[in-house]
Amino acid sequence: MPLILRTPHGELSFFSTTTVFGTPVDITLSELAIEALFPADDATADALRALSQSRR
Repeated sequence: MPLILRTPHGELSFFSTTTVFGTPVDITLSELAIEALFPADDATADALRALSQSRR
């Protein structure tokens, strides 16, 4: 699922992945899911690197 955000730092594009843990019969893990967002292009990756450097 693509996600595009308009920010003061420009337009940032991400793609997401979802990982679901457990099996249908394992009640303890049936609701555990992790969604991760990754930069979808070089401009977004560069903007995120610049932002992380400015916060140090």
